[in-house]
Amino acid sequence: MEKIVLTGFMGTGKTAVGRCLARRLDLPFYDLDAIIEARAGRPITQIFREEGEPVFRAFEAEAAAATRPLRDCVLATGGGAILRAENVSAFREGGVVVGLTASPEAILARVGEGDARPLLAGGDPRARVAALLAAREPAYARADLRVNTTDLDPEAVAARIADWLAERHRGGAAAGGSGEVEVSLPGGAYRIQVGPGLLGRTGERLAALNLGPRAAVVTDEGVPSAHVGAVLDGLRSAGLTAETIAVPAGEESKSLQQVSGLYERFVGAGLDRGSVVLALGGGVVGDLAGYAAATFLRGLPLVHLPTTLLAQVDSSVGGKVGVNLPRGKNLVGAFHQPRLVLADVAALATLPLREFRSGLAEVVKYGVIADPGLFELLDREADRLAPGAADLLAPIVTRCCRVKAHVVALDERERGWRAILNFGHTVGHAVEAAAGYGALTHGEAVAIGMAAAARLSRARGLCPRADLDRLLRLLDRLGLPQRSPVPAERVLPYLAVDKKGRGGVPRFVLTRGIADVTLAPIHEEGDVRKALETTA
Repeated sequence: MEKIVLTGFMGTGKTAVGRCLARRLDLPFYDLDAIIEARAGRPITQIFREEGEPVFRAFEAEAAAATRPLRDCVLATGGGAILRAENVSAFREGGVVVGLTASPEAILARVGEGDARPLLAGGDPRARVAALLAAREPAYARADLRVNTTDLDPEAVAARIADWLAERHRGGAAAGGSGEVEVSLPGGAYRIQVGPGLLGRTGERLAALNLGPRAAVVTDEGVPSAHVGAVLDGLRSAGLTAETIAVPAGEESKSLQQVSGLYERFVGAGLDRGSVVLALGGGVVGDLAGYAAATFLRGLPLVHLPTTLLAQVDSSVGGKVGVNLPRGKNLVGAFHQPRLVLADVAALATLPLREFRSGLAEVVKYGVIADPGLFELLDREADRLAPGAADLLAPIVTRCCRVKAHVVALDERERGWRAILNFGHTVGHAVEAAAGYGALTHGEAVAIGMAAAARLSRARGLCPRADLDRLLRLLDRLGLPQRSPVPAERVLPYLAVDKKGRGGVPRFVLTRGIADVTLAPIHEEGDVRKALETTA
């Protein structure tokens, strides 16, 4: 399915309708205003106040242009985004534009007359709304479908749009369960393939991409020999020569010492710039092998073969690779996009339950930041989620990869919007370091961080109590922790070196509800302490 772009004047319901529509179609939801704020590093009201509307429109045009490669998602835009022809062109590239309308009275009843809406400042608000609606009507008329929301609730509007889309596609279904996702980037694109039995087909996939003829398979001692054997058999069948390099299992292997050891093995195996590095294993292997591939001979092609749920939905996608330093996680790294990702969901059947649950934390994250349908699926199927449930896991992994592919396409090098992928990670990384690497799994730390971030969001009046409770209940049902095992005073110092922070002030991903997040600096250490220590 294409991207579905919702446009229209403020107060016509774009965000609320967008979430409802995304849930109906099993697609992720994004808000262009939130993308702008993340890229600009400040609220839209502040941009208007300090620099005026022209500067805001420039930010808006840049964000709109970044959405060109997006597919299979719902995107809500600001009320004036459709005024520029170049924005319309970006929205229509692989997408349809749906315009929402409403009466001036309904608009004012929804948005109020305060300072939060810069375009309504000064004069009679109703007259201002009416004048803006009339002036923008030619632009709003560009929409492929228009829906008047004055007397309709968001669910009813979403139902009308879904019916129109179904008729337009003659009953075509959303692509939520597809087993392939494309990551589109300025420097090229690569595919993520999801399904059972893919490890044994690694050789033919590499041959199709003309990768080889020599490969280094970097794995760890905890990866089952059957997985390693399946990959090696496939490589040999395709005529590729492979060197297998196993590192010790565990987070301690993400070190500069291990990277140096990989360099020596690469030299000994005769790798050159026509060779390929395969990362077979979990997130540690992917980060370590990826960083070695990014820096050896100034960069070798990289293919991820993730065998854990966490790696399949998160660390293998997006090109971030790196190692730890004693004072923090991932403080040394690079952006090095893979040429291919093969997520074999059958490999998950061998995971210990604790490791599987660790990956579920990252799955929950995607539901909170962008995919309300995924969150509801997890809530509905929590008791059936197990390492061997390949029929359920394949669409879940695909949906998570689709969200990450969208976010990476919008912000490959984490200049702003990509930081939403770190929901729960600011506190999570700090807790993980304070407890000592290995005491908690990465996913357990992220679960603690998500709970803390949601409590902090609630304390700041952002997150409804019902959504906080839904998240905490889901984490509990999935067997994931919600409180730090170490006291807050040991956690707080690690926040100062979080790489997403600015000037020693950590930036948190906060939630305004399911599929709605924002970025904010948190100066008040006491607020973070309370979020860490509270139980609900």
